[in-house]
Amino acid sequence: MNLFNGGGLDGDGFGVDDHATICALSTPPGVGGIAVLRVSGPDAFQFTRKVCRFLPVQPESHRIYFGTARCLDDGDSVDEVLVSCFAEGRSFTGEETAEISCHGNPVLVATLLKLLVEAGCRPARPGEFTFRSFMNGRMDLVQAEGVLSLIESQSRPAARLALRQLKGRLSEELSRVEDGLIWILAQLEASIDFSTEGIEVIPSQTLLARAREVQEACERLLESYSQGRLLAEGVQVALVGRPNVGKSSLLNAIVQEDRAIVTAVPGTTRDLVEGRFAVNGVPVTIIDTAGLRETTDEVERIGISRTRQALDKSDLVFHVIEVGRPLQEDEREDLRDFRSNADLSERARHVFLVNKVDSPDQQEQVAMRLAELNDIGISKQNSKVFEVSARTRNGLSELENFLKGYVRSDASESSSVLTQARHFEGVQKIHSCLMRALALITSDTSAEFIAFELQDAIRAIHELLGKELNEQVIDRIFKEFCLGK
Repeated sequence: MNLFNGGGLDGDGFGVDDHATICALSTPPGVGGIAVLRVSGPDAFQFTRKVCRFLPVQPESHRIYFGTARCLDDGDSVDEVLVSCFAEGRSFTGEETAEISCHGNPVLVATLLKLLVEAGCRPARPGEFTFRSFMNGRMDLVQAEGVLSLIESQSRPAARLALRQLKGRLSEELSRVEDGLIWILAQLEASIDFSTEGIEVIPSQTLLARAREVQEACERLLESYSQGRLLAEGVQVALVGRPNVGKSSLLNAIVQEDRAIVTAVPGTTRDLVEGRFAVNGVPVTIIDTAGLRETTDEVERIGISRTRQALDKSDLVFHVIEVGRPLQEDEREDLRDFRSNADLSERARHVFLVNKVDSPDQQEQVAMRLAELNDIGISKQNSKVFEVSARTRNGLSELENFLKGYVRSDASESSSVLTQARHFEGVQKIHSCLMRALALITSDTSAEFIAFELQDAIRAIHELLGKELNEQVIDRIFKEFCLGK
């Protein structure tokens, strides 16, 4: 069954059997020094030669040719161009490919694309070049996602992770997991074949040890997801607290820019205000939220509702407490509920800032606020508590050091890291199948039931790598690509 014809991306799909020669602008649209047009397919050289007549009938692969691009009908000059040629099997797509470098004028680009279509090319759809690379075996599905991640990277650490994925580091780790599963499955199937003769092909303890090795590999990948996602997507921090405790001033001090309006009037911040900066090359978005309090003001109530939504989505929550004001009773109740109901992972993302510590003579007030927090169960021993000042910047360097530690990657250049939800979901499924298989091996269950779980795990790996084509998965991935890639 053809999974892609008549459906999928942009309502058109790519078509596994679509061997048309395609063309598109591969550099960003707009004015620039250079623009690159990519032509890929079985007739790439032939169709390009109609526009660039200086191209030889049999151009050499990985060679660049210079000349003038001309109109098809009257031979009028369009632009001086360079044409890079790549033979079938030696290009990004795996197909015969020509790349035309022209001057980055949108009029010239549009003219050349029109001429290529007149010569016989079809305009490429978004992601179609990478899709063809995947279908032609130049890369697997995980590597194809690495292409998109590399294009969309917002920081150097994110780009390094994406490049490792593109080079196949994660694919290699998944293949090793697959090899381990196939080895165990082969032993089980041999046991099934010889079961009637009472022959044990391999001891169950050996199977158990090998299954645990694979399980541990999956767990290492799953543990890497939290850090990998932060490096790839950046960190979101929400500033929350009562009105007028200094959240807006802290935002401005942290990003060193006047992003939020600061006044002495409670409830000044009605909507979410964002500031952005980088820590160790990782983008951090800090959000100043509306002060949490009971109010009859409809606009402020909407702002408070958005604050609670930001809390749920943020990686870190900075609770801001004013040093010179005792905690309100409802504030105490909220913090008590948090301490009682939050699990360890939830507590780990909450940070407490005692703000407006502007001078050394405020130590008595600081001690009072810390004592109030301690009564609730929040202390410097079991939580992250900082004394800060937006006005004097006291304590902000310690806060920055905390953020540096939070975004620090412990992954080595040779390790595999999960950065995408699809990969995390897939490895979770593999791990769940393995856990069930381990339980069955331990209880000496029939080999057929163990084999069923392992087959399910192998199918999950095949779906991750694209060895089994799934229209919904393909659509989910390639619809995110830009035109020309």
